[in-house]
Amino acid sequence: MAPRQTMLIKAEDGEMIECEVVSTVERESSFQKSAPIINPRLAGFFGFLNLIPGFGTFLAAHTLLCGQTCSYSSPVKGYFVGLLTAFLQLLTSVVIIGWFWSLWHGMYMVRKCNEAQDARRG
Repeated sequence: MAPRQTMLIKAEDGEMIECEVVSTVERESSFQKSAPIINPRLAGFFGFLNLIPGFGTFLAAHTLLCGQTCSYSSPVKGYFVGLLTAFLQLLTSVVIIGWFWSLWHGMYMVRKCNEAQDARRG
């Protein structure tokens, strides 16, 4: 059994109370929400294509038009945000930031797809 994770919180009377952390949720940015939930191998391929800034993100966004889902309630919104993400990655690659963002976004796609696959299995 894993050790308990706790945190101290200051009560209104000034006394410190120890509370157990039951679960945590990672908050996704607007750009992260547009990442499609696809097969992890395909996500890895798109992540590799992001060596060319925005290219893998651009192609991955098109999977939303083919019936894949994303964290947005509407795949069309995810599609347009994905296109914007790819464009901004390409635009900011001139100052190196877009290249790192593109690689990081590719790794995020793989992680998101692996987590979704694990959730379906378990």
